Parts: sequence; structure tokens; C-alpha cells
Amino acid sequence: MKHFFTLILTLSMLAGYSQEVAMQVLAAAGGYYLNAGAGMSLSWTLGEPAYTTLTSSEVILTQGFQQGNLLGTEIEKPVAGKGDIRVYPNPASSEVSIAVALPNTKGNATVEIFDITGRMVKSTIVAITGHEPCRLDVSKLQPGIYLLSLTLENSHDVRVVKLVKK
Repeated sequence: MKHFFTLILTLSMLAGYSQEVAMQVLAAAGGYYLNAGAGMSLSWTLGEPAYTTLTSSEVILTQGFQQGNLLGTEIEKPVAGKGDIRVYPNPASSEVSIAVALPNTKGNATVEIFDITGRMVKSTIVAITGHEPCRLDVSKLQPGIYLLSLTLENSHDVRVVKLVKK
């Protein structure tokens, strides 16, 4: 019983202490820049995959394995802006409708469809007339997941939407 009590007391004391692990990255090349006056620092390494986080307002840029001491993980749902497009039905079988919800949008737009490997499988120019949807034939596409990119001619605004072909 004495050993059990000693073990419990030791474990409870150790639980009160925490260790801080210094963050380190082992890479082939890299660097660190500190601008103390502006309160900014930049560190980078080569040879790691890049994962985009990019935020504005108070400037956060987290890429790859070299992450800051973040207190939590958050997944944000994209906020629908006034320049969104809608592609429906999605999943599609033979044809999709593309509705552009930009005010005063008229003219041509380039629609490009990319497969999951990034290869362009279809490119066409469609006419955008106000809020009326335009139709696009996708019957020749193989079943799978695609990215539909719409570039507006007048504003060079690009929107990308996931398209599922069944």
C-alpha cells in the first residue's frame, strides 16, 4: 500500500509540471528574418510541401511543416461574396447551368474544366447575360471530380468551383 501511495503522489506531482518543446525543422536550406520595429518575422525552409493558409487583416501566413504556436485549429467555410457563381446540378450527368451573381455582368467568360491531376479537359467561351444562367455540356467527361474555372472577360475575375460528374 505504501508503494501505491508513493506512486500516486509522484504521478500527481509530475502531472502538475509541463514541458515546453521547442519547435524545430530540419531542412536542406532556409533562413530567418526579424524586423523588430514592425513586429514581424519570416522564417522559411526548402524541401517541404506548401500548404496555404494566407490570411489578411493582421497578416498570417502558415505554410508547410513550419507552423507557429497556434492555440487551436479552425476550418472556415468560405463566405459567399457578391461575386459568386453557382454551378448546378452538381453532381451532373450531361449538362450544367452556370449562374453568375455579379451586378452588371454582361459579356463573355472563359470556362475551363480541369481534372483532379490539373490537366485541362475542356475550355469554352460562354456568354453571360445578367443573371440568366448559361448551359455547358459535360456529357463527354468521364465520371469523377473536376474543377470548373470561370474567368470573366471584363473584370478578369476568376472563380473556381468543384464539379462532380456522375
